[in-house]
Amino acid sequence: MDIQRLIGIGGSEWIKGEHHRIYFNLDIMTEMIGLDLSFYKTGNIQSARLNGETISNSKAKGLLMSINGKFWYDVKNDKWGCKDMNVDRAREIKQAILAKLEV
Repeated sequence: MDIQRLIGIGGSEWIKGEHHRIYFNLDIMTEMIGLDLSFYKTGNIQSARLNGETISNSKAKGLLMSINGKFWYDVKNDKWGCKDMNVDRAREIKQAILAKLEV
């Protein structure tokens, strides 16, 4: 896996001890699943679109909660990982990242 390309699409490199990972933040993950959100100053969702189609704020909140965790690529083990997030959504994000790398 090309680490520089992962960083180039928004990943953040983290190295500590024997660990070497590329983490993806919530903004990158929402982009990868096609979720576009705008928020009120209170932090509540004002409007939401999924792949260009308007969706309800409650559906958007559910999608947001499904990716509200940690997602990374483990450089040393050549594996993808996640914590505190929906595993199916993690697979979707991984596939979107890999597709973006192929472009």
